[in-house]
Amino acid sequence: MVVKIRKHNLNESYKEGLVGIWWYTDNREFWDFSKTLDNAENDNGYLQYSTTKNHLNLWRKAVERFVKDKTKWDEIYNKGYKSIERGRVVYNIRTQCYEVICSKELVNDMNFRKACKDYFGLNGNRVDFEALNHYHKQELTGNPAIDNLYYDW
Repeated sequence: MVVKIRKHNLNESYKEGLVGIWWYTDNREFWDFSKTLDNAENDNGYLQYSTTKNHLNLWRKAVERFVKDKTKWDEIYNKGYKSIERGRVVYNIRTQCYEVICSKELVNDMNFRKACKDYFGLNGNRVDFEALNHYHKQELTGNPAIDNLYYDW
């Protein structure tokens, strides 16, 4: 095991957390794909889980990994990747701060904020919660005219 020792400025995060792509269920559980900063990908000054993976192309894998009842896989998968609150945790290299990007509903939810910081190991670090209009909960209806307005295909 290799242990890395990092020098820190007073303004820098002092404990390494995780970056990731996540969903947050109505049962207050995280479904995530995450990495340490050492394994994260640099995308224009932000360390993140991947520059190519996203909620759309990880949705099936998330359902298969996190839904324990296999008889529910198709039902949950068919509701679409936007049917559950979702977002990202990234690390801003310039500001040396973790950024939790999510819906405006979650930004103001103190229970979510605490759960997120605990889950991704962000306690003791600089963390900003930022709302992005792109992240809103929307279930597929089966009507292509409506679904195409809200889904990236």
